[in-house]
This record gives sequence, C-alpha cells and structure tokens, in this order.
Amino acid sequence: MKDIQVGLVDYEVYIPENFVEAEELSTLTNIPAKILVEKFGVKRKPVGGPEDHCVTMAIKSARKLLEKTGTDPKEIDLIIYPGEEYKEYICWTGSIKIQKELKAEKCWAFDISYRCAATPVALKLAKELMITNEEIKTVLIAGGNTNAYLINYNDPNSSFMFDMGPSGHAALLKRGYEKNLILGTGIHTEPVFADDVIAPYGGTKNPITVDVVESGMWNKIIVPEPERMKKDLADRGTLPFVKPVDIALAKSGLSRADIDYLAILHIKPSAHYAILQDLGLRPEQSVYLDEYGHVGHTDQWLSLKLGLEQGKIKDGDHVVFLGAGTGYAFTSTVIRWG
Repeated sequence: MKDIQVGLVDYEVYIPENFVEAEELSTLTNIPAKILVEKFGVKRKPVGGPEDHCVTMAIKSARKLLEKTGTDPKEIDLIIYPGEEYKEYICWTGSIKIQKELKAEKCWAFDISYRCAATPVALKLAKELMITNEEIKTVLIAGGNTNAYLINYNDPNSSFMFDMGPSGHAALLKRGYEKNLILGTGIHTEPVFADDVIAPYGGTKNPITVDVVESGMWNKIIVPEPERMKKDLADRGTLPFVKPVDIALAKSGLSRADIDYLAILHIKPSAHYAILQDLGLRPEQSVYLDEYGHVGHTDQWLSLKLGLEQGKIKDGDHVVFLGAGTGYAFTSTVIRWG
C-alpha cells in the first residue's frame, strides 16, 4: 500500500470582494499606513460581508471547485473541514453542513481544529486515510476562517493579528491520481504558547454574561501575557517555522535544496524573508501576500494560485506549504507539482 499515490486534482479559494486599504485600516488601528505597509506587510486586506461566514465560504469554494472539475458530489467519499471554530454556530460540525449543502450523499465527514496550521494537517490526513482505506478514493477538503471578526483594533497587544481577513478554500484529492502528488508532512508544536492567544469568553470556564456583553469583549481575542510571549517568540526565531519543513522534506526523501516554491502564510515582512533566507530560498521563490494579509487556512492555497499565475511554479517543482497557528503549531507539506 505504500506505493499508492495521492494527488491534488484541483483547488479553489474564496476571498470576499470588499477590501480595506492600509489608509483606512490606519484609522481603525491608530497605526500609520506606512508602518502597516512596511512593518506589518499589509497594503490591503479583505473584509467580510453579511454572508461571509466560515462554513458558508467553504461551501462557496467547494461548489466552484466541483463545477470546475466536473465532479459529481456523489463521487466524494470523505469531506474534511480544516477551518475555524468561530463559525456560524457553536458545537456544530461544519463538514457535515458542507456535505448537506453539496448533496454529497455517499460520504462521511469530520472537522479538524488546528488554527491556521490546519491545511497541511488536512492534506496529511486525507492522504493517509486514502492509503489505508481503499474505499476512500476521493476526498474534499473545504474550510474557512472568520477569526478576523474577533480582532480588537483598539488593543495594541493584538497588533500582530491586524493583518487577518476572512476567506474560504476547497481542494479535491484522489487516490491513484498521478499529478500534483502529496508527499511528506511535518508538524511541530510549541506548548509554551498554549494559553497566549485566547478568546476568554463563551467557553465553559468563562460563560458569556450580561456584564461581559456590556464590556464589549465577549467576542474578542486577547493576549494575556504579551511581553513574555514576545520574548519567547524572539528567543525561538525562525526555528519553529523551518523545523516542520525539514521534517516534511525528510519524509519526502528531499532536502532544502529541492524546494522550488514556498507557499507560506502571511506574516510580517522581516519574518517572511528571514525564513526564506534560512531555507536557502530567493524572494522570487515565494509570493508575499501583502495584497491580502493573513486569510487563515487559505494562505497556502492563495500563494499556490498566485505562484502559478506569476509563472513561479512549473511541472516537476516541489511546492512546500508552510502554516502556523496560535497555540502554537507549525506545519508543512510537500507537493510535487505537475
């Protein structure tokens, strides 16, 4: 069974039509537009409309993908939702809602929760489930992110999240498909950051009360220990980002010299280029997402799309996905393109 290959048939991204430019974002954050562009790497970013919810955007992406590939929903054997928990409803399984709306009657579905590190994990799960279960031949990955709606622009401790925007994505994988092969995946976690980025209200520990609602903080993310968190992040540098890449490459029988394109999440420019340098890559071997900001789990798919459009990826290239999510988790998957 080890010789079974899993390939990416196609993918789709959904980005809301409306954008906020750096100048307008400056008025919301009290940060000069020049700083937002140069230090935060945000020229503009999407803002969601009234129908841009997590699972809704995943469904939009999935419908477009199935139409583009001519795939009958009844061909789907499994749906994986690698999206956010802050979605239309609490205690709700997004993947099964996607299944219902697509009328994918013959499959089963589940969600994974891994913040913005979930995309490579979804690829790993899809591949390994197809290899070990011959009845699973077609997997749809579809997710969304609306954590941008939880950001408090008046909180300077949350400024590293001011780049966030909503999005949806979908990808179709097939067992025995010999194009765009899914190779190895690497995962690394840093548990010291487990409690550092939280939405404190609405869980069992701190239920939402009238006082919480009146405070205006019932639906906001906070950073409880910002100075300690900054120090711990600085002490680690780029190592947590490159570690899963090295793991993924090793599992793929490759080395850093084999990377042709890095589809990396949006982070500040200094970190983006430091990671490229550490991996021995040139700036043109990636796309910096300053026209979109950080659109969550969709970042890697968006970077892949832009990389192909800009001619940075050709048949036979090794495309490396790199994601990171609060908690903190760092993940990477290698795809042999073409």
